[in-house]
Amino acid sequence: MNRLSFSWKVLMVVILCACPFALLGQDSAPGPEKSAYQNSLHYTSCGLEFWYSKEHGGLERITGIPFTQLSCNNCHVRSCDSCHAKLVNGKTSYTTAAAKSEAACEHCHDDDNQKAARLNPESPDVDVHFARGMKCMDCHSAREIHGDGILYDSLQSPGAMDARCENCHQDLSRCPSSKVHHGKLGCGACHIRERSSCINCHFDTKVAENKSVSLPLQNALFLVNRNGVVTTAALHTFVYQNKTMIVFAPAFAHLITKQGRKCGDCHGTEAVQDLLKGSFRLAIWDKTQLKNRGGVIPIVEGYNWDLPFLNYVQGQWIPAEKPTPPVINYSGYAKPITREQLEKLVQPHQNQISSPNHGLRPAK
Repeated sequence: MNRLSFSWKVLMVVILCACPFALLGQDSAPGPEKSAYQNSLHYTSCGLEFWYSKEHGGLERITGIPFTQLSCNNCHVRSCDSCHAKLVNGKTSYTTAAAKSEAACEHCHDDDNQKAARLNPESPDVDVHFARGMKCMDCHSAREIHGDGILYDSLQSPGAMDARCENCHQDLSRCPSSKVHHGKLGCGACHIRERSSCINCHFDTKVAENKSVSLPLQNALFLVNRNGVVTTAALHTFVYQNKTMIVFAPAFAHLITKQGRKCGDCHGTEAVQDLLKGSFRLAIWDKTQLKNRGGVIPIVEGYNWDLPFLNYVQGQWIPAEKPTPPVINYSGYAKPITREQLEKLVQPHQNQISSPNHGLRPAK
């Protein structure tokens, strides 16, 4: 699968997720004529509209294009048939087996890592859960899929999702990192191997040709605060008619490793030292290619990221001439890493481990 296409899918699902109005003119509260499923995120795909909207800081601020005019507003599961129908003697019947087979999920939520796990479950590059044969519904609930009658703004909304690491890994006291960080560091911050991010999602091309083009960042994993916990995030930049935006959003990836990161992967690194000094540069455009810093990178409040912005012209990336200063958008209820947190990260990791009062703690 084309990585850029995958990045766009991830972006649209994770970064542009939710809506204050149900599609097709439905009310915010379900009426008696509506089923619970008609208010589910699978049916409404509300998240896309919510995070795109200018009211919630989204891309509409620089595009001025209503969500209803975008092709991505057609991403819905309108009928039970999409996941549950099967033919028996030429007639349609319904079964949960079809929905649990993974094919129904992969039709929309295409995941190369899951496919790779089926081909080579022993590979260290595949998600540890997929390698052991786990399926989507081993973690996700029927309530998430079918809805519960509540019209959630997005999958990021409190109560929308049931899947969480603690459902199975209940005894986090056995995890030294959980002790040191006093439960304020999300599991994924240590156990997610990577998370797709990209530079220059070229919205002009998306609007004019319905084609997604962008440049992937290599080996970079970002951190933000969300709901009192430090968690993994994605970074995406957008260009539309020389107007620019940088979006930071919490993001989960099904690329879980059994072994977590070492303390030195986050603490006392060159990246955090450069961020504290204000000399960190995430990416540059080197004539014909994008080059970027890798590793774990905290998204620090108020930082000038000084990122390159380019236009896509006749199949070529061309530096934008005098683009507008980027609009910064913290999506998905994310908050940046504070200066205080960054200063704790700069300290050598041995000091962090030795003292129970140290560690990366999100702002309250």
